[in-house]
Formats: sequence, C-alpha cells, structure tokens
Amino acid sequence: MESGSSSSSKEYDVIVLGAGVEGSSTAYNLTKNGGGRVLLLEQFSALHTRGSSHGGSRITRRAYTKAYYIKMMDEAYRMWDQIEREGKTQLYLDTGLLMFGPKSSHCLQDAIRCLAESGTPHNRLSAQQVMSKYPSQLYLPFNHEGVFEKDGGLLMATKAVATLQRLFIENGGEFLDGHKVKEITPGPIIRVTTDQGVFTARRLIITAGAWAPAIMATLGVHLPFKVCRTEVLYWKAEEPKDFSWENFPAFICYTDSEDPYYHVYGLPIYEYPGLVKICFHTNHNEVDPDARDALPGPSTTDLVRPFVQRHFKGVQTTPSIYEACMYTESPDEDPVLDRHPLYPNIIMGAGFSGHGFKLAPVVGKILTELALDLPPSYDLAPFRLDRFTWQSPAKL
Repeated sequence: MESGSSSSSKEYDVIVLGAGVEGSSTAYNLTKNGGGRVLLLEQFSALHTRGSSHGGSRITRRAYTKAYYIKMMDEAYRMWDQIEREGKTQLYLDTGLLMFGPKSSHCLQDAIRCLAESGTPHNRLSAQQVMSKYPSQLYLPFNHEGVFEKDGGLLMATKAVATLQRLFIENGGEFLDGHKVKEITPGPIIRVTTDQGVFTARRLIITAGAWAPAIMATLGVHLPFKVCRTEVLYWKAEEPKDFSWENFPAFICYTDSEDPYYHVYGLPIYEYPGLVKICFHTNHNEVDPDARDALPGPSTTDLVRPFVQRHFKGVQTTPSIYEACMYTESPDEDPVLDRHPLYPNIIMGAGFSGHGFKLAPVVGKILTELALDLPPSYDLAPFRLDRFTWQSPAKL
C-alpha cells in the first residue's frame, strides 16, 4: 500500500514509524486530532505477517491483574466501537471471557479483585458451575474456580489493522510501505532516512514493535526488552459446534507459577473451520526479529498438550496448524509510552508484552497526546522510560 510520494522534499508534522496495530492506531488518532501532515512508514508490505499484529483474532477484555488497564479498557471498548462505525465493518465478536485456574493462583485472584474494585460486571463461578455452563467442552478440578466477564471477546486482528490504515488514509494521512529505516537524525526537525528516500518531520513516533529496541539503541536508549518468538496453535474440535464463538468463550487459564503451563489462553473457532486456538503465553524463545525463523526453537506443543488433555473435552491433542508471532516483552510486562530523555520530539510506544492489541486505540490516543503536547488522559507513571536504566552516549 502506497498512498504518497517518496520525495524527500516534503516535510511532515509527524512521522509514525511502524504500521502494526499501535502505529496504525496512532496515525489514525493523529489525523482525528489535529496532527497536521502525518506520514506512516512501514518497512515491510502493508498487513505483513512478520511482526505482532497479524492473524485473525485477539482476545479483548477488561479483566486484568492491574487496575489501570481496566480503566484504559473502558475507553478502548468505546473507541473500538467508534472505529467499527467509521469503518462500516465489524471488528469485535461478543464471545465473553472465561478466566479459570486453581483458587491458589495469585494472578487469578488479582484479576478477580481488580474486577470487583473497578465495578466491572462479572460472575464468579465454582469449578462445578463452569462445567455446568460448558459441559461438553471443559473439565476443571474441584480446587479450581472461574470468573466470567460478559464483555470479553474477540477482535479481528488483521481486519482491525486494515481498517485503521484505511481510515487514516481517508482522513488525509499518507502511508508508505516497503521503507526500511537506515538512519534517524534527531533535532528540531527530525530526519528519517530509509532505503527509499529521506523524510523530515517536527515529531517522530516510534511504534516499531520487535524492531523498536534496535532503533532506540541507535538513539542512545537501551531498552531492557526481550524480542521473543512464540507459536500460535490451532487444535481440531471433534464437535465444532461446541466450540463455535456463539457457544464457547475466549479464555485465559492462570495456574500456579511452578506449573509449566501457568498461563494458557485461547479463542473459540473463528479463524480456521473446526479449529480452536489454544496457546502458551509465557516462556518464549528470544530471537533476532530479522531472523525469526532462521532456527526453530523449542516447540510449545509439549507444554500446551497436557493442558488440553487435562481441561478440554472433544479436542484432539496434536495441533493441526502452527503459526509464528513475536512479542516484545518488558521486565514488568508494561509498555513504554514516553518521550526520548534527550529529544522530547521523539516519542516511543514499545514493549507491549503480548497484551497490547486490545489497548491500541487508547495507546494511539496517548501517543498522539505526547506528540501534540496535550494533557495526558491517563497517569503515565507505569509506562515511563525512567523506570528502567537507560544509557546515553556522551555525544549523539
């Protein structure tokens, strides 16, 4: 997708670097909120499958173990609804969300507490009540419990990114894909040199996903992030109707930390006929994002299989489809949403740790506020760069 000239003679008000869901949402927000001339740059083709935003589905939910995300998700739901209306397309399926695990799980109990304290509607369920609700699908041991959030559901991932990009262009933005950044020169006017041309802007927002740590390092900021490759697994259901999105929810299972599959998540049948999405969230394989598939890392199948065998009825125990994805993980699983410590006209959004997709409309709003020097809508203390140690060369 290319909607503008690659001439270096045109200066922009804002350049957004990286057109995954966070960058596309940010570019869209800028054109909606007086961002001026906005350029969205992407190193690969539009809607590529090399990063973290592709695929048919992502979980959306208010249920979090940190209260500030629940507040952000209240607005994210409203913003996704607005994007659907503007784009005249459906992006969200109301499947509900089931979280379950041992009663001793700290993560599960923290999520239940945050839901209660925020006043988010939810139903707490015993193991027997969960099995009564899903008799053909789930088995939970007696020491487990669940919590059901009605508003949880499924976001259509690639379709959502495509919609944000389309609305951005319709609002007057310019999008250039196939432009790999070679150099960023800071200053009052920032110079971005790509393999296809040179672009200048007063503000730069870096939403480059797995490539953000390397880009920020060239600007003297060394983020303590890990870029990880993970497997997305799809398992065949013997009775597909039981696991259709109308009959089965998105789910998250938190187990005790000493358990090897302590965070498993999944979605009902949607992307592939007859296949349930069940994936391992943690313990990913650290990779170079430019060589994600150079060497296959350890498979997560052997970690997910015992979970499927233990908790699922009528699902085959060997996955039918394997797909690759990357997470950029921060030490505390919170992203950085902040300005560069030396160059305040360079803003970064990175380190979403595998749970940023649902938050993208609010992230785009926050990064837009930072770029346009608007009062922040949220307390950004959990997302500040200075919570980590960063290093800067003596001269940049």
